[in-house]
Amino acid sequence: MNEILKTKHHSVDVCVIGGGIGGMFTAISAARHGAKVALMHDRPVLGGNASSEIRMWISGAGTRVRDLQETGIMEELQLENMYRNPKRNWSIWDALLYEKVRFEPNIDLILNCTCNDAKTENGVIKSVKGFQLTTYIWHEVEAKIFVDSSGDSILAPLTGAEYKVGREAKSEHGEEFGLDFGDNHTMGMSILLQCRETDHLVEFTPPSWAYDFPDDDSMNNKPHNIYAINTNFYWIELGGMQNSIDDTEEIRDELLKIAFGVWDHMKNHGDHGAECWELEWVGFLPGKRESRRYVGDYVLTQHDVENCPRFEDTVAYGGWQIDNHLPGGFHMDAKGGGHLQKKRLSEPYCIPMRSLYSKNIENLMFAGRNISASHVAFSSTRVMGTIGLIGQAVGTAAAVAVKHGLSPRYAYETKITEIQKALMDDDCFLPGF
Repeated sequence: MNEILKTKHHSVDVCVIGGGIGGMFTAISAARHGAKVALMHDRPVLGGNASSEIRMWISGAGTRVRDLQETGIMEELQLENMYRNPKRNWSIWDALLYEKVRFEPNIDLILNCTCNDAKTENGVIKSVKGFQLTTYIWHEVEAKIFVDSSGDSILAPLTGAEYKVGREAKSEHGEEFGLDFGDNHTMGMSILLQCRETDHLVEFTPPSWAYDFPDDDSMNNKPHNIYAINTNFYWIELGGMQNSIDDTEEIRDELLKIAFGVWDHMKNHGDHGAECWELEWVGFLPGKRESRRYVGDYVLTQHDVENCPRFEDTVAYGGWQIDNHLPGGFHMDAKGGGHLQKKRLSEPYCIPMRSLYSKNIENLMFAGRNISASHVAFSSTRVMGTIGLIGQAVGTAAAVAVKHGLSPRYAYETKITEIQKALMDDDCFLPGF
């Protein structure tokens, strides 16, 4: 007998798609302000790029300037991790992230569930639907406000929300780092390695399918001495010249060939200080930097990031440098830093609420690397410390909007002071306030 797969229905105030740092903080802040929340995440662990599956540490404004250390939920999480996880064990970290969401009242956590459908009427999202791989159950969520923190902005193609991909021409925003002609190239994605020092010599036999890099030139002179501070392997990066969503599986396969080839090079070709080191972990899930970016009522640009205007609707801030990885990634020679485009910032810049809700879908907000920003501005806002602040701001704004029966746009127009006060009461710094 054929059995029809079950569907579980959820009715909430706020539905968050994606459980990275931005989605987590959105869900937690909305729930703490009284909203009933559903968080749908397609992985078994929370944290996105900061989870044990990818293992990128959280960077932000406070990474560069101590006085700008992110506060609010971010500081709460970091302090708890210092207390309970002093050795930075990844399993304990995963458990802490899980605990922060799973045991927060008002949050319905739906893990291992991929959002793949949405119902939209007259520019308003009514519900979303996802398939849970572990139970083979469909989950359908109705909500008043939907927040896309999926990274790849899955609700854009499902709802018709406006979005952009790639790099703008200089003529569009007049940015210094704009191109003569825009294109659809992006930053690439990386997989990281984790190695451990031992007290004895350790041999390494590479898999037959790994690339062979006999000398530094063949590895494009990437920094790889084991004791160098910049050996975190971010440069095992590809995908900027391809479609960073459609081609992810193919890109991952190439990254793995490079990663094992890099470790073979460090162990077996030349002196890189790795004789007593052993390979402990290789990421099989690429950490993605860039794909779709939503279009909101305001597009943050390089001018805003560098000149730091004070917006009346400021709800978060950034301070990470303009850190633009050029699309060639691993295939670009690292001599002279030619594969990166950087500019340090002198002070924190403001992020307005108008960059955090959709221009054409009435009840859609976003919290992650997909906010309404140009490619150049995005190269700063994309880091997880900043994304966490954005998530807390979006969750708070969504809860205020639900409380007053407003769309995000009307909440900005009529309740921005209430939103800002709630954020500052929750220990969030807003520049100029």
